[in-house]
Amino acid sequence: MRRGPGPVPPHRAARLAEGPRAAVGCAERLISSPLSAALPKRSSAMHALSPADWPAVEPLFDALLSLPPSGRQHFLDTLPPEQQRWRATLDRLLQAEAAAAGAGFLSHAASLAGGTEGAGAASPQWQAGQHIGPWALIEELGRGGMACVWRARPHSGDFQREVALKLPHSPAPGWLERLKRERDLLARLYHAGIARLYDAGVDGQGLPWLAMECVQGRDILGWCEARQSSVRERLGLLLQVADALQYAHSRLVLHRDIKPANVMVQDDGQVRLLDFGIARGLAPEDGEAALTQVGQRPMTPEYASPEQVRGEELGIASDVYALGVLAYRLLVGVSPYAAAVPGSRHALERAVLEMQPPAPSGAAAELAARKSLRGDLDAIVLKALAKEPGRRYATMDALAADLQRYLAGEAVQARPPSWRYRVSRFTARHRWAVGMSTLAVVALLGTTGWALQAAREARQEARRSGAMYDFVKGLFNPSLDKFANVTKPDMTLREVVELGARRILTELKGEPDVRFGLLQDLTPLTEQLGLIDLSTTLAQARVDDALRTGGEHSLVYADALRAQLGPLESTGQFQLGYDNGRKALALYEALGVRDPATLAVVHEKIGGFGFRLHPPSAEDAAHLQRAVDLQESLPFINTLGQTYLLLGLQRVYLGDLDAARKAGFKGIEANRKQFGIESWQAALAESIAAIFSDMLQRPGEAEALLRHAVDTTRKVQGPDAIGLARAEIGLASVLFAGAQREEARRVLADAQRITALPANASFGAIRGQVAVGALGLALRGGDSATVKKGCEPYRDGKAQATSPYFGALVAQACSAAALAMNDPDDAAHWLAGTESIDRYFAQAPVWTMALNLRRGELAQARGDAAEALRLWRKTLAVATTAQLPAQARAWWQLARHAGLDAGEREQLGQLRQALEAAGGERYYAEHLALLRQAQEAQQHR
Repeated sequence: MRRGPGPVPPHRAARLAEGPRAAVGCAERLISSPLSAALPKRSSAMHALSPADWPAVEPLFDALLSLPPSGRQHFLDTLPPEQQRWRATLDRLLQAEAAAAGAGFLSHAASLAGGTEGAGAASPQWQAGQHIGPWALIEELGRGGMACVWRARPHSGDFQREVALKLPHSPAPGWLERLKRERDLLARLYHAGIARLYDAGVDGQGLPWLAMECVQGRDILGWCEARQSSVRERLGLLLQVADALQYAHSRLVLHRDIKPANVMVQDDGQVRLLDFGIARGLAPEDGEAALTQVGQRPMTPEYASPEQVRGEELGIASDVYALGVLAYRLLVGVSPYAAAVPGSRHALERAVLEMQPPAPSGAAAELAARKSLRGDLDAIVLKALAKEPGRRYATMDALAADLQRYLAGEAVQARPPSWRYRVSRFTARHRWAVGMSTLAVVALLGTTGWALQAAREARQEARRSGAMYDFVKGLFNPSLDKFANVTKPDMTLREVVELGARRILTELKGEPDVRFGLLQDLTPLTEQLGLIDLSTTLAQARVDDALRTGGEHSLVYADALRAQLGPLESTGQFQLGYDNGRKALALYEALGVRDPATLAVVHEKIGGFGFRLHPPSAEDAAHLQRAVDLQESLPFINTLGQTYLLLGLQRVYLGDLDAARKAGFKGIEANRKQFGIESWQAALAESIAAIFSDMLQRPGEAEALLRHAVDTTRKVQGPDAIGLARAEIGLASVLFAGAQREEARRVLADAQRITALPANASFGAIRGQVAVGALGLALRGGDSATVKKGCEPYRDGKAQATSPYFGALVAQACSAAALAMNDPDDAAHWLAGTESIDRYFAQAPVWTMALNLRRGELAQARGDAAEALRLWRKTLAVATTAQLPAQARAWWQLARHAGLDAGEREQLGQLRQALEAAGGERYYAEHLALLRQAQEAQQHR
């Protein structure tokens, strides 16, 4: 879902990579179950958990569950010192998890069906302190027509986290089937906006129960009323609801009971969607025969869609309708059918089926509310409330996107496209300059006589408004005819913006304020629309105007320099961008500017330009660190994840892999919060962070991230997206050295297919990344002929390595292929000049290990054994957890050609042990084979 400027509180961080068990990540329900009797008792080293402890333990346990079993032990072994206190607790949770999985926990449908079920059964009388299964009741939280909900906690065990326990008023026919359905559907869902399922079962008396996350907060209407929330704030909450529902729909789950009581808002503004008791799946196997058999149509009539009232088959459109009713209540304060419903259910259902709801602006009691709702919000809400499902928004994402357009001041899809509407949206974004001249534009384009008179008065009142009037008039009537004659009534936004931007460059010279404001607004807009060259020209015009009118020490000049940084980055003018960024920062410091958003942009751009221009440096890293520190202080910033990832890459090149991994995971968290777990931005962050994990010998973690990135990118962007190729080359690299080499080859082949598509021809950096990665994998697979063929574009200059890092990869792969084909002269050609790469990575020589390995092999091929040994030892002297192919081969070469001293033999053995512990044959079969051969070679010396 697209994120915009609306007041949407960011989602909390979710688990590293979703798996099939995502919905059962809160593990205290395991310990509190009868299974706990068979588990090891708590040792003295294991801390008893209180509710206050669980927030520290839960993310660690969720991270463990996202990893394959082979990667979990290493995760525990490498916990930071401050988290080691939870080591024994996490061990026991894993044992509980294994025991529960073996027993089919949370999937024992038969046990639910075993309860007593009869129409005449008496309704139980619950009371505080009563035990229901493993739970002790504390207090009743609420009750509905079919069930009540109690706050409860486990009556025994270490984990005392409270839950919301759902209990039926009576085990009536169909209720147990409904409970099983709710359990099965909730088990699919793991989202920050959906209350989680912990457990389900039947107690010793045959009474069913469902244990869910206990959400602290108020229903959405009460929350907004208590805080007197603004329209924008209410829309922000609706966007969170839409995000949660879109996620549920993507998991083939309909909610079917969206209403204020089922939408809770926590004190921090986080929305949590409750009660999937009448939810159903979209898949054929999720039919509701059990419900129809008992003749029920479970629903809340006020929020039910017309098709739900009629008892028809439901789809996504039904939930869209219900959210439209909720939006109406939230924005207007009354039901869309309040005026025509006397209070009976029959009358309400008839109104839902037949009555056209009044526009929200017409039903609002306050004048201010009417004004804010009139127009766009009227159209959005009424489109969601259309009687026919086909006339509503097709998805929750579509509804949310229109709300975001409204918040951003853009044209919404719910209103029919027209030139008048485009003019109103455009002028609304420039009220300071347009003023009353908007009336003149309307008059020009064909309105009534009073508008013409008002327009004339407006032009007389403000000289600058006239300039904007002429400008806007020219956009929609380029020939300046006397009468309104729109030459292109179907102009796209891109065409309108491009026409306006080009006119700015030649007009408004006599109105510098108007021109400057338009330059300020249209520069980023042209960049976003892909008009890069035009955006760069506008940015330079703004810089020139600012320098001429304000001077070289002015704030407007500093702002213009800052605004120019984006276009300069897009066009590859890194040096000019770096220089102008430093100039802008110096001006801000001299002028005492402290705005974090302003300074964050400058620091991020300086650090990014420096990363591309310079060898890795602490100074550039400091700019990026300062940028993320400033961005973290801002409530909404969509570049935070990108900055963290850039900082992570800088830390990698400086050799600080632990800091790189932390930055990478911060990037994942930021992008998931800002754009959603299943967004291409989150997938990009996962792809990059996985590289850092793999470099730290956390292959299970890397694989989980990359598989999720691949799945998400394919789902969101399609099977031919260039971003999918980027994730696939990472996954292939992680899998290639181990037992999954054939899968790695298939994944690599798909990445190569994607990069070869004509539509992806402009993505040179990613295409180069895939090509270079393929060279390295082909080399390690023993296919020297393929490597040699792949090297030819780099030999004749048709292809260029996009960075010194990739330059090193090309040089080492191509030289190795030449040596494998007994051509040392060609190998020397590829290694010639690579000393510049050594200098580039002077602070982190680990990234030149492969070059020294190949230099040693070249020396050996030319008969200089002493030089070969020196270079191989130089290779291993800078070894870390990264560059494992080069390390393993360097040990193999050294051990075959020389005797190792005691220290070297110990170092060799430690590396083998580390790889066996980190991933074993599953991930490191290739490297372990070389290390074993190296040890065997020493045994024969």
